[in-house]
Order: sequence, then C-alpha cells, then structure tokens
Amino acid sequence: MDHRAFLVAVLQLCRILASMEGRFVDSTIKHSEKMKLECTYPKKAVIIQTSWMKQHGSHKENVAVLHPTYGVHIEDKYRGRIYFENTSREDQSLSFNKSTLEDVGLYFCSIVTYPDGVTEKVIEVIHPDAFEMSERQNNPVFAKPGGSVTFTCHYDIEGSVQQVKWERIKAGGTDTIVLCTSVGGRSFGSDFRNRAQVDCFGRASSTIVIQNVTASDFATYRCVATGRNKTFEMCFTVVATWDHKWFIIYIAGGTSAAVLLLVFLLIFCITTAYRKKKKRKRITEALFNALYPTQEEPGNNYAEHNYHSSWDTERGKEESSLWPTQEIYVNCINLRNDN
Repeated sequence: MDHRAFLVAVLQLCRILASMEGRFVDSTIKHSEKMKLECTYPKKAVIIQTSWMKQHGSHKENVAVLHPTYGVHIEDKYRGRIYFENTSREDQSLSFNKSTLEDVGLYFCSIVTYPDGVTEKVIEVIHPDAFEMSERQNNPVFAKPGGSVTFTCHYDIEGSVQQVKWERIKAGGTDTIVLCTSVGGRSFGSDFRNRAQVDCFGRASSTIVIQNVTASDFATYRCVATGRNKTFEMCFTVVATWDHKWFIIYIAGGTSAAVLLLVFLLIFCITTAYRKKKKRKRITEALFNALYPTQEEPGNNYAEHNYHSSWDTERGKEESSLWPTQEIYVNCINLRNDN
C-alpha cells in the first residue's frame, strides 16, 4: 500500500469513527486553496454575534468573530488567509484564499440571535483524496421555485436497515438533509430543519419532501441506505419546470419581443433604402451638372447681353457659311381690295 492509499484509508477510518461516536456533520467540503464555508441564517431574528471555531484535539479554537457593531476580529493564525465575502444580515459565510492542508478538520459556525437563541452549523473540510462523488445514473425530478419536491428511495438490502442518509450534492461538497438511524432517531441538516419532512423507514423505501424550493435546491441528491453487509445508493436530479400561467407569459413575452424586433428591422431596412435612394439621386444630379453645365442669362445685364448677342451672331454667321446656299421661293396672295 503506497503513502497516498494509506492516507485515504486513515481519513476514511476517522470519518467512520466520528460517525460511530454520534457526531453529526451538516456539510462536507473538499479542501482547496480557495474555499468557502457557507453559513446563513434565513430567519428574521436579530443576529447579535457570529463565532467561527475549529476542532483542535479535544477542544475548540477561535477562528474569527463577526459582530454587527464592533466589526470583524480574526485570530493571528488565520489573518491574511480568511475573510468574510459578504457581511449581510443573513450571510455569515467564511472564505479562505490561502488555505493549506492544516486547515482540514471540523469547523463550527455559531450564530447568536434574538429571540431565537443560538444556532450552530458543523462543517467538515476533508482531504481531496478522501472526497468521493457518485457516478450512478441520476433520476430526474421536476420542481418549480417556491414549490415542493418529493424523493422516494427504493432500496434492496438484505436484513434490517441500520441507517438512511439523504444528501444534497453540490460542486466540491455535500449538505446533509437528514440522517435516520435504526433506533428511530433523525437529525436534520441546518439548512433543512424547517422545510424538510421525512419518512425514514418504510417497508422497503425512504421518502423525503423539501418545501419552499430555492435556486440552490436545483441540484443532485443522494440516498444512502446502509445495512449490516450491504449499502444501497440512489441519486436524483431536480430539474426546473414552469406552470401553465408562467409558460403562457413566457411564450407571449417571447412572441412580442420577436414581433417588435421584426418591426424594428423592417423600419431600419426602409429607412436605409430611402437614404440610399436619396443619396443616389444627389450623386446623379451632381454628375449630370458636371457633364452638362447650364449657363443662365441675366435679365438686366446689358453688357453681358450684348456680348452673348454678338457671340451668337458671329456663331450664326459661321454656321450659316457652312450650310449650302439654296434659293427660296414664296407665293404671296394679293389681298388688296380695289373697291
């Protein structure tokens, strides 16, 4: 066994021992140099203070404190490597920009609120080699924003089921929805405590319902049923769908936009053609005036009039000299009245 395989085996063994001890993890994150530990509080209670801590042996060490009045305090060990990307009322997430493998471990996000009290989220950062993603075929499930979505996991395990775990899979990590144990216990993840319902153990299946579907819920989900000697896994993918009203509005809006675009193109083509026609007319007139210049005769300029008259007379003489000389006979009628 090489060093890498041994490290993976040790990490997986630690995770198994932690689960045997009853430690519940809300989210699992694959370690990377830049990572984000998400922690939000969607309720309307007033947040008094948020504390981030890390498990260090048998005790917890402080990482950072976020206070709405006094600001942010970061311990020297983490200063320059962590920051709060968004300090809004709901988002208390902690981000790493220069993380090392020493940052692998358990993190606790504790939010003190009024009047709801204290809420805590446990996030486990694991070694990249120990992070495994399922390549099983996903079953599509349709849902719409604000609605609900139902999953049913039909498992085939010999003997009794010891536990069933539902997870939401996202890029670089997983969120625990609910963990059901054979003794009847159920533990909900912090993001699903108030909007998930579960039927842990049916005759041969487990069913969950997630209410108030948001954008982050359009993801992949996994059901893992564990028996004494066998583990069953099933995956689902939530796909967005639209009701008829929104579909009609979407189609009508798209059609209107297409008609407006067509009218705009038609007006643009007509305007362009008119401008080109007008421009061609101006060019034609300019060429005609250049090839066939016209001279206007002033009405009251006698000097120029005499000049043109003498010039026309001389030109007439020259032209008449070129014509052949012919005799012209005219018959005249005598209209004289002798009376």
